[in-house]
Amino acid sequence: MKRTNEMKRSVVMSLFLASAVIAGLHVGPLKAQDDMLDSADDALSGDALQMEDINLEGKLSPSERLRQRREKLEERNKVMVEKKIEDIRVKQEIALTNKLQDAFGKSLNNINEDKVQTVQAAPVAPVAPQPVVAPAPVVETKIVEVKEEKLPEIKKSKVTPYLGSQSIKGDKIDWESKMNIGVNLETMIMPQVSVALGVGYTTLDVTDTANDFVNNNSQYGSTYNSVFGTGRKMSSSKTSIEANSKYFLTVESKIKPFVGAGLSYNRSNLKYDDAGNGYNYNGINFGNEGFSSTAMGASAKLGAEVDFSESVAFNIDLSFAKTLSSGISSTANTTNNNPDQVRLQNINKSVEESDVTSIQAGLVVRF
Repeated sequence: MKRTNEMKRSVVMSLFLASAVIAGLHVGPLKAQDDMLDSADDALSGDALQMEDINLEGKLSPSERLRQRREKLEERNKVMVEKKIEDIRVKQEIALTNKLQDAFGKSLNNINEDKVQTVQAAPVAPVAPQPVVAPAPVVETKIVEVKEEKLPEIKKSKVTPYLGSQSIKGDKIDWESKMNIGVNLETMIMPQVSVALGVGYTTLDVTDTANDFVNNNSQYGSTYNSVFGTGRKMSSSKTSIEANSKYFLTVESKIKPFVGAGLSYNRSNLKYDDAGNGYNYNGINFGNEGFSSTAMGASAKLGAEVDFSESVAFNIDLSFAKTLSSGISSTANTTNNNPDQVRLQNINKSVEESDVTSIQAGLVVRF
């Protein structure tokens, strides 16, 4: 019996030693091994350990307890081994990553060094010295309140009184006016276009030296010449109402040239100045001869306005007029077959068929 117990003790000790050796490889602490051996000694003590009684009462036997302890140690050892292996792999991966980063960094450094060497090897053109530029002066900016100024109102209307001269040239007629005056009322309908309505009055004095009786040696002619001399003096007056339009070539400068055209209504009066001096021949009394007629005319104009100020300017223009229709209406002072009355009618007709040239100058007042 004693020998049997010694054998059991030997087997149990062998198992404990084997477990301790296996556990010592990874568990390590000697204190744990001593605790395990002490527990095993207590479990295997002769007096306390009654194996048959333990099995019979349903408690774990020392061998079962050692087996469970061994399994726990083995499981713990397995976890620790796996952790060790994982730590080794992590270290290897870190080392490999560091090597790759070092290699990549060296490659980038080599590329940058090659670029720097290439740039340094290229020829560099000499740089011209840059002029020294003085710093720009600091300009203080001030906010100035701009007051809105009201633009002057453009004056579109104007009145132009004028004074001028008129020349009448036609078949056997070459007369100059004694007086030529008038006034125009004008308004701008567009920036460069105006319309106007004007009234003019022209007078002239002539001596009828082309009368058939002047050089007549008959009794009639000699008597006529003795009464009237070299010819009878006559006077003519003409009143014109004209509507015209002007086109100004420029309106921005002080000198504003223009061209224009107009239509006129003309009423002419022609008469002898003397009263006939009481001359009577074959029952015909000479004196009170006169003739009036109405005609329509057209004119072309060329001239310019010269500004003195916004309200005052000087106007000068040259016009050429021609009768469009004559004899619209006429009135004879006598109807007694007076030869001088017939003479006046013929002179008036020649005047209406003549070319009329006028030059006029006036003062322009804008309002």
